[in-house]
Amino acid sequence: MKSLSRVSDYALLFLLLFYLGSARAEPAANFQLFDQAGKSISLQDYRGKALILHFWGSWCPFCRELQPKLDRLYRKYKNSGLEVLAISIGEQPTADPQQVLAELGISFITAVKGDNVARMYGVPGTPSTFFIDREAQIRWKIHSATASDALLEREVRNILNLDK
Repeated sequence: MKSLSRVSDYALLFLLLFYLGSARAEPAANFQLFDQAGKSISLQDYRGKALILHFWGSWCPFCRELQPKLDRLYRKYKNSGLEVLAISIGEQPTADPQQVLAELGISFITAVKGDNVARMYGVPGTPSTFFIDREAQIRWKIHSATASDALLEREVRNILNLDK
């Protein structure tokens, strides 16, 4: 009975870390993608800035739940050096991800056809969001839309190095 309890404890810890995020720093992989107009976008474009890299799909209801929170943070901290890049994955050929963001009143841009980049980053599904500091180190990631506004803001302040 005691060993079953221990297994349950480990399973719960794993789930919490997976869904609520992890904080081990690791280098962000460079990538090159395009927006819907064909403009090239790469990680190098964000050199020296803090970046929220948000993998999503226009078909994903959980992504639509998270995006307004990310947009509020972007608007609040963009003058401090925060950028947000959405990367659309798993889309149908006729999808219009940038239009979906515009309809939601979201001000950050989206790259399209990001499935290969999602594999590079080990994205298990949508939404998956990576918080990358000014030195291109992934400081935190979350694979859920359930994070509170306070937790998301704390991680933004962390990658911007505002509280040190």
